Amino acid sequence: MAGPHASGLAIDDDVRLRRVLETFSVLDDIRWEDARNYAPLNYCRDDLSPDEQLLTHWLCYIADRQTPFRRIWDVGAYVLSDLALTYTRSPGQTVRGILFSYVRREDGRLRLECSLRAENELLRRYGIKGGAVPFTSRYMPEDLVLIYRTLTVLDMVSQRSLARFIADAARAAEERRSSIRHIAAALDELTYAGGGTVSKDGVDDAIGRMEGALRGFTVNRERQPALANRKRLWCSLRDYLKSPEFNPVFVKALSGFGVADACRWERNAPDLKQALDALELPGDVWNNSPIFRRGLFSRYLRNEPKTWDMPRAIRHVYELLRDTGELRFYPEQLDVSFDFVPRMCERRNCDICLFGSGVGSICHRQVGQLCGVVLASCGYRHRCTGDGCMLSQDRVAGHCASSLA
Repeated sequence: MAGPHASGLAIDDDVRLRRVLETFSVLDDIRWEDARNYAPLNYCRDDLSPDEQLLTHWLCYIADRQTPFRRIWDVGAYVLSDLALTYTRSPGQTVRGILFSYVRREDGRLRLECSLRAENELLRRYGIKGGAVPFTSRYMPEDLVLIYRTLTVLDMVSQRSLARFIADAARAAEERRSSIRHIAAALDELTYAGGGTVSKDGVDDAIGRMEGALRGFTVNRERQPALANRKRLWCSLRDYLKSPEFNPVFVKALSGFGVADACRWERNAPDLKQALDALELPGDVWNNSPIFRRGLFSRYLRNEPKTWDMPRAIRHVYELLRDTGELRFYPEQLDVSFDFVPRMCERRNCDICLFGSGVGSICHRQVGQLCGVVLASCGYRHRCTGDGCMLSQDRVAGHCASSLA
């Protein structure tokens, strides 16, 4: 049994909890082995530079709150990539002027809008066939202010380049874990350190206050804030380091701005893979789901806090288990719950769940064919590898206390 952590949290059954977490590690590895397991961005043009692609991705995550992520990736990315392109290729125009050329106000509501450059099949699915492409997020007033802050800071300190900004942060530390944390802290200063509630009628005043607050801005290279709950930040950085779509763009962008060892940031580089435990779990409604928590965590823990915060809790659990032996898991990997919980826990699919009755009824062991277990559990494409697959061994069947099977 693992000893108590400073938080009071302790582990009662480290053998079973290790199996649970290592199973999620396997699912996470599968998630990132195929780019089709993660929706691509719908850019407005095919010739965006790596730097412009990174900026589009970062701006999309600013808007990614309580809105279906595919709408962000399909519609939002089109508009925000147009904004990113204008911003990076129009150095003579002011940030405020560029941003507000995309803002529309109608019936007291705000939206971003750009012109449709050419017929776009993804946009057609949303009924957008010509003329303007409108996009609004759930928290558009606040998101506009954060977008303004981001573009203003990049204009001030890195010649409107997100890649240059990240490259400068990456140089702050040689060791990979420390470098990841430095990048995260810098990205927080870039955008989320200036967040706050903004009403639709208060956008102009909020941006005016932001302009004043940013005068003389410099990045504090020594600042290491607590970032456990910066969900959108960790999602973005995770994509840059792990995604088969975004990591090559990230590496190419860093290389273009003088990072001599940019190849060490490639997703399969050994020293980077060993440092991924520096990433925090992006907290969301799925990994904080009571059914999920009580079924796979509460039964194995002691002194569980009354107020549950999965990013911090899983960091504590990880440190406890790591202290008692090698662990094939790190906290961010639990983000596969984003795909797992809606398909398994919410639909009560306990009879075919890895942690419920097991996978005997859907595991076909037909090498080379799509794995039914992973497809049912998370919706991921993965080819069966045969009897050596850990998921086919039913090592975690019966491990969930919430199972109805």
